[in-house]
Amino acid sequence: MANGTSSAVTEAARLDEIGFPEFTCKLVTDVFDALVAANIRQTQAYVELLKAVALSLKDYINNTKDDISGEEILQFLATVMPPANPGTTQDTTKIKTGTTLDAADVTALNKELRVANAEQTDDNEVATAGQLDDAKVKVICDAVAVRLAANKYDLLKEMVKQGILRIVVESGKIETRLTFTTYGSSFYQRDASSYHRDSFAFRASARTGGLVSLWCKASASTSFNSINIRTSKETQRDISGSRVEIFGGVTLNIKTDYLPLNT
Repeated sequence: MANGTSSAVTEAARLDEIGFPEFTCKLVTDVFDALVAANIRQTQAYVELLKAVALSLKDYINNTKDDISGEEILQFLATVMPPANPGTTQDTTKIKTGTTLDAADVTALNKELRVANAEQTDDNEVATAGQLDDAKVKVICDAVAVRLAANKYDLLKEMVKQGILRIVVESGKIETRLTFTTYGSSFYQRDASSYHRDSFAFRASARTGGLVSLWCKASASTSFNSINIRTSKETQRDISGSRVEIFGGVTLNIKTDYLPLNT
């Protein structure tokens, strides 16, 4: 008969095949690589920022104005120059072909478009009074892209003054855990039962004829029965198995701070 406990012990002897030390080593290595990679990415962001603010405003605008999306330009114009009757038109801005700009519109628009010290024509004040055609609309949209690029440059300058927000690991814990469980059981059962019965019966009868017959009749008989029944049931059961649980966890306590940058 198989022995379940013996099988379970055999499974436990194969613990080295799980590779738990390798699992722990990889977890530690991956966490370390992730922290180093995150620090490198943050450093790269610092370098890119310093490169950007090291440019002149003119060079920065020329390098980035083409990256300004049409949606950004439209949002700027919708804020600065909304349509004359917002509830009666689907247009989001007055700046479109066929619209006429008066002196007040030109003054308000040029005030928002102005970019000084960037060597832009007329300091980027390109709006003129009169009816807009396709060429004039394009000139205004290009001027909006210049203004938005200049806004981003100003924002980067302010970020440099304040320092860069970065994420650093303050403390951490790496935990690995292995749970290896084996179990085994053997079960044997045998049931037997027997049944025995003996019976003895006696039967007798008598009859007389009364006045009809002068003869008296009688009879008697016996019988004997013996029954033997034997039953048996035998059950064998063997159970063994193993269960392995590998757990890995990383807890990092992080904080944010500002890294001063000198330019």
